[in-house]
Amino acid sequence: MRNKQILIYGANGYTGKLFAKYLIAKGWTPILAARSTKVEQTGQELNCATRIFSTEDSAKHLQDVDFLVNLAGPFSATQDGLIQGCISSKTHYLDIAGEFAEMENAFKYDTEARESGIFIIPAAGFGVVPTDIAAKIACSKLQNPNQLTIAYATIGGASRGTLKTVLKDIQKAGHILIDGEYKMAQPAQSEMDVTVYAKQFKAVYNPWRADLYTARLSTSVSNIETYSEFPGFVVSMMKGKLKWLRNLLLNRLIKFFPEGPSDSQLKKGKTYIKAIAKNDNNETASVEIKGPEAYLFTVNCIEKVIELISEYKGKKGCLTPSMLGTEWLKEIEGVEIK
Repeated sequence: MRNKQILIYGANGYTGKLFAKYLIAKGWTPILAARSTKVEQTGQELNCATRIFSTEDSAKHLQDVDFLVNLAGPFSATQDGLIQGCISSKTHYLDIAGEFAEMENAFKYDTEARESGIFIIPAAGFGVVPTDIAAKIACSKLQNPNQLTIAYATIGGASRGTLKTVLKDIQKAGHILIDGEYKMAQPAQSEMDVTVYAKQFKAVYNPWRADLYTARLSTSVSNIETYSEFPGFVVSMMKGKLKWLRNLLLNRLIKFFPEGPSDSQLKKGKTYIKAIAKNDNNETASVEIKGPEAYLFTVNCIEKVIELISEYKGKKGCLTPSMLGTEWLKEIEGVEIK
């Protein structure tokens, strides 16, 4: 496996650097790439080759690359060019997109990916992997499940990129799946109390989640709701309040925030996921997952997905994480499932 070539696009960002260091520690020598020449400094620091190219010009830079890992958000701006380049160069594509629209966009390339003989996994990080697998396991425990509720919480910091993404569309309407049809839903339109491995938290409705798209493909359930824990002031913003604070954070203050979680936050952070499935007989099945800090969880998941698709014997094309199986998640250090 170590003779396979991995290219990290967006390697000068927080998650890109973290993943590069993770791979190097595991014995890989990734190529670091980005749109900006800033990636050259990262390459010098980590003793890795670098490439500079735009997403639209990616095909000719990927001819010798086995896996492209896109960590350059917003993914709505980078997916199309990089996926098209991967289809042309027959390079497997992964990213860590976590929003509904990004999943819908990536999966439109399924036929082209299969014809090219590549995999497209547009949800290979913490944002979707454990929630999709929890959903799959919960639904497998019931006869004819038709309702699915997914919730998660994290302890740890956030990167500037994540904060920008969340704040930018904090009041934007999203989706809910009702009887097999996607309906409009508002941020924080409902809330629920959740317990995962004795941790109790209050989660609010999160209508932007990629799980709304991936879990439907993974489980065929026709009613899906997704919830997340947010700080109180963020919940207020989701409900249309504190617009002045949102604008102040986005336009003035965010540049003063740390690039991402500190080493201490990475070590101390935790993630908590719950999926609850129901059927018409009012029977329920639930799955709880406790894992490492979200960014560490992400880099572990990406490497694991690369290994899995290298050995996968099923059809190629666009896959959700649980289509690669569910048992593999237990192999990631710090993950517990019940």
